[in-house]
Amino acid sequence: MAGIFVAGETLVDFVPEAGETLREVDGYAHRPGGAPANVAVGLARLGSPPAFWTRVGDDAFGAFLAETLADEGIPDTHVERVEGKTTLALVSPPGADGPRFSFYGPREATFGFDPDAVPTEALTGDDAAPSPGGTSAPPWVHLGGVALTHPRGRAATREIVATATAAGCPVSFDVNYRPDLVPDDAAEAASTAVRETVAESGVVLCSDEDVAAAGLSTSEGEELARDLLALGPHTAVVTLGDDGALAVSTDDAPWGPATVRHEGFAVEAVDATGAGDAFTAGLLSRLAGEPGAAPGENALREALVVGNATAALSIRSVGGMGSMPSREGVEAFLAERE
Repeated sequence: MAGIFVAGETLVDFVPEAGETLREVDGYAHRPGGAPANVAVGLARLGSPPAFWTRVGDDAFGAFLAETLADEGIPDTHVERVEGKTTLALVSPPGADGPRFSFYGPREATFGFDPDAVPTEALTGDDAAPSPGGTSAPPWVHLGGVALTHPRGRAATREIVATATAAGCPVSFDVNYRPDLVPDDAAEAASTAVRETVAESGVVLCSDEDVAAAGLSTSEGEELARDLLALGPHTAVVTLGDDGALAVSTDDAPWGPATVRHEGFAVEAVDATGAGDAFTAGLLSRLAGEPGAAPGENALREALVVGNATAALSIRSVGGMGSMPSREGVEAFLAERE
């Protein structure tokens, strides 16, 4: 597996107990979360622990998150402990009206990445995984859209993209836009940053809700994928909830032009929190491939299958990060369905 570098937030999800609305919920359990953190841990459980640049506060929740990442095999090289309180995300009960996540607490510690502190050595090859030939290969770089809601997070994300592009790193971007984190007077700047990051990434992942919230497109399905491709990436992956996922790629993609769809897997769902992040981890574990290896013509389809299998396993239990399956679990799940 090629080296992978993930950057973005780690925070605490408050997952509700039984109840149809927030008023009816008797209590919450705190769980580690944050989309990039979930992806990083998902990759680690699939056998490819990434380098992970993130920030956690100096409070008790920050200590809990740092310990959790270490327990999951994430190297602490780029895990920053900073002054301030960790952001909390309140998860709404399934079926409740309103947004799935509501964020509470200061945002500076969690999202205020320092653009001058970008770990460029992890992107330029100095700290990258060795290829089979013994040389350093530029890592695959994965980013999330929530950091773009903070002015310093925007600047840092844009710096990562510029550095990664110059170093020849493949870049994937999960739009994952959260407009409720953006003040009204910053909405245009945040939306512009999302558009620019989409344009400069190779692989873009999204749902139609994410893209509509960022003001990029109101299309759905394959039409949405093609709207995104028109902005610049070579591959657009659209998650479709219970209907699986689809991907469209251009001639510029390493796996060539393709339009593929996988309908997903029918399982008994317990909690969908983090399912999209599990899908992303599964997809990237396949697309990143071996350093220097040319992806096969079925790479994109196989990546969708693995992504959907990883997501299906994740929704069988409660919580985002804690529900990420192991590589052995995914392989067994797929073997049962061959």
